[in-house]
Amino acid sequence: MASETAGRPSGRGVRAWSASCLVIGAMALGLAAALNPTPTGGHAAEVLQVSMQPDDRCVAMAAALFLGSGALLLGLPTLLYACNGRARGLGRLAVAVYSIGVLGSAGYALLLLFIRGLHTRAVVRPADFPLVVDDMSLGVALIVWVAAFYVGLLLLAVALVRSRRTATWVPVLLVIVVACLPFVSMTGHIGQVLQVLLFTIAMTGIAINAVRDAPQPPSDGGHARSVHRTPRQGRNVRAG
Repeated sequence: MASETAGRPSGRGVRAWSASCLVIGAMALGLAAALNPTPTGGHAAEVLQVSMQPDDRCVAMAAALFLGSGALLLGLPTLLYACNGRARGLGRLAVAVYSIGVLGSAGYALLLLFIRGLHTRAVVRPADFPLVVDDMSLGVALIVWVAAFYVGLLLLAVALVRSRRTATWVPVLLVIVVACLPFVSMTGHIGQVLQVLLFTIAMTGIAINAVRDAPQPPSDGGHARSVHRTPRQGRNVRAG
């Protein structure tokens, strides 16, 4: 029984692993934002214009987005743990909406690589690019992706305030990240990088709180003492 328990991953270990994925995913999104010359949330042609660049920035950006999306999905249990208690229902709704935005980031990365492949094989020319991406369904998909991501962050901030399981500055930063969205196009590339930096700091705060609040596993010494006491107690029962 002791060997089977020791072979299983502890709840603290799984939580620490999920918290690490949350931080790694946020940092990967920060790298993608640093590589993206166009602020997220603009017109479809402007957002996808990076795929027509002559350098390999599009490939690096897509790799960072895909890695960040996968890591953020693995970090969802940490967000659910931070929203336990009085905000459990709202926390689940927030994580569900937020996960749609995260999956949209992965789809956006694949779309960049697909358009990049068409461009390198001369199927799509830079002059014809605005006509290719001028599609209502593509524009709606980008709007839904961005809206789900930021609405999920806003709901997550409200859930964190209700649960009171994180520091006060964590939901404040998330609200600031959402409030900065209308001004990203005005501030340009620097504003987008600062916005993702605040997002990374907020996710790091949630991850640190999740690891800090995790219960400590029982030590081996205490388990060994309990095992040694069992035969002694059995002899006392026989003697009685």
